[in-house]
Amino acid sequence: MSRNVAIDVLKLILAFMVVGLHVGIGGEFLTNGLFRIAVPLFLLINGYYFFPILSKGNEISWLKRLVSLYCIWMLIYSYFWFHIPDATVQSYINLLRVMLIGYHHLWYVSGMVGAAIMLIFLKKSNNIQLITLVTLLFLIGVIIQYSGNYHYFKGSYLDNLFNQHFVHRNFLFFSLPFFVIGYLINKYSVQTKIGFRLSVFLSGIGLTLLLLESITNYQQPTRDGGFDNYFSLIIVCPAIFILFSKIKIEADTKSIALFSSAIYFLHVWVMKLLERFTELDSYLLVFFTILLSLFASKILIFINNRFKYFL
Repeated sequence: MSRNVAIDVLKLILAFMVVGLHVGIGGEFLTNGLFRIAVPLFLLINGYYFFPILSKGNEISWLKRLVSLYCIWMLIYSYFWFHIPDATVQSYINLLRVMLIGYHHLWYVSGMVGAAIMLIFLKKSNNIQLITLVTLLFLIGVIIQYSGNYHYFKGSYLDNLFNQHFVHRNFLFFSLPFFVIGYLINKYSVQTKIGFRLSVFLSGIGLTLLLLESITNYQQPTRDGGFDNYFSLIIVCPAIFILFSKIKIEADTKSIALFSSAIYFLHVWVMKLLERFTELDSYLLVFFTILLSLFASKILIFINNRFKYFL
């Protein structure tokens, strides 16, 4: 089946961004700026491709495959997160939370599972209801993030709660809004109704707003910690996706898409091994993480072609 390779190229670029994000290359400009488009764009792209799956009634098999993928990669990364709980209730709660939300970068998969399930229940909602709901959820997530990072409730239980990633970076406040946006773009063929020049202009505006928001936060002395939820992401991510969808490069291969997925899943293992056995600076760490992840991805894709459980 023919596919637009431009979207696959975008996914590969995003996978490289995720590597840079986790290594922490480029300071605030990249780590807490440009690279923050990566995960919401991944969610948006998956929401876009979820539309035909839901339309054909194949959502259950799709969900089963995604849950299996999550379980397999949680098992692969269990060396880093699994431990025998001690006698305290909190220890059991912490372990259960990691199992449900996901270790490190795997929260993205659990978030997408939750988003897809929510969308299945919401698919009969009218457009105004659906758009209003996801906009409100997105804004709540951003407000929680800002409230935590700026310690608006300093000294209270809320301050501690709002500084936990899972409270704002979850399936409800983060994954669902972008997943639904991708779904709606496909449902109403939005990408065909916006011209190339307009998509370039909107992408430029979105990127400018993202960088201004990032720089503004970076300059505030009361700000503490990085950001996943930015107001500007709701503008820049759809715009960039539409821009790439306007670039038509038709092909019958999924190889680039498979490499992007493999790099996303594998890179944390590679990064942690390099951190343990080398003393590379951030730029060399990014370079060798990408290089070794590409090599490991080729092996993983070879295995996946025979067993189809890993990607």
